[in-house]
Amino acid sequence: MPDPAPSDAAVGLPVEQLDTPALLVDLDALEHNARLIASRCRDAGIDWRPHVKACKTPQIARRLLDAGAVGVTCAKISEAEAMAAGGIGDILVANEIVGEFKTARAARLAREATLAVAADSEINLRQLSEAAVAAGSSIDVLIDIDVGLHRCGVAPEDAPALAQLALDLPNLRLRGLMGYEGHVMHLDPEAKEQETAASAGLLGRARRACEAAGIPIALASGGGSGNYRFVLQHDPREAWTELQAGGAALMDLAYEDMGVQGHLRALAIVAQLVSVASYPLVAADAGWKTTGRHTGLPAVTPPRGMECRGLSAEHAHLEVDEWRKVQIGERIRLVPHYSDSTILLHRQIHAHRRGIVEATWPITAAAALQ
Repeated sequence: MPDPAPSDAAVGLPVEQLDTPALLVDLDALEHNARLIASRCRDAGIDWRPHVKACKTPQIARRLLDAGAVGVTCAKISEAEAMAAGGIGDILVANEIVGEFKTARAARLAREATLAVAADSEINLRQLSEAAVAAGSSIDVLIDIDVGLHRCGVAPEDAPALAQLALDLPNLRLRGLMGYEGHVMHLDPEAKEQETAASAGLLGRARRACEAAGIPIALASGGGSGNYRFVLQHDPREAWTELQAGGAALMDLAYEDMGVQGHLRALAIVAQLVSVASYPLVAADAGWKTTGRHTGLPAVTPPRGMECRGLSAEHAHLEVDEWRKVQIGERIRLVPHYSDSTILLHRQIHAHRRGIVEATWPITAAAALQ
């Protein structure tokens, strides 16, 4: 499906001529990152289903599919709706979809796209089945396994009963298991490798328990950008068959801190200096309402000789090396610390190649919280 017509206003402009602050994605970096993850997954014999909770933009998601992804992962049903409206046809909501409103939306969406959801309770499975019957659709289910995060998911030994129920209930299809090990992402490399292996062991126990009960498990989904190199070390016949890592396609400072290697920074914000009155402390027009801030401060690059020291609602507080001259209106780029907490604040993103805007895309899932 072709992209919708981009906004013409910015196409062809250098990014430094955009009104500020403006969110940017570097297409060369994005495509490099997507090819890298996809090729690493192919080498490991694992499918790639990138999470789009960071990009929230169907046009970016389609570029991940073009690079070799088998589908996308979403956090919320509203996010999945935005992806389906943008032409994405195979979607996993890697969370429990609970209650009559959300299950009805999921069932309607399942008429338009192949939809899978995570589930960890009999009540939820019955809700999904009833909604799918009423809508005349079928919903795929992944039984959610607690692999150490202790957020959602059942113990491995409880998986067979739920898997059998998913097989028995009308208008549900058992696709497999899910086990997300989010608790390991910020560990040091040695501990991360060990804890990823422990999570793989728990997921393997659930697979073996299901198979011992006569329920074959062909798919097990999980993994994140912060530890995906360790996920790919495990035999897909014993642990994950599908990798959900998606944020590293954009890359940011948080993933660099997590040890993600080989990726390029694709996401940035162009801003401008609005006050130099307190030089060498200066202010730019991109505060935490633009960058997000819950994990850390953005980096200034380019130019050299400038560092972000803090954020207020509308301003970045920058310190300038005293050898460097600055002036009002000077354009800078900020690399967000964590892309997830940046993109949701914006309504459009400018896709550029070597600094020239090629398209402006609406971030259609920016407010997808339900």
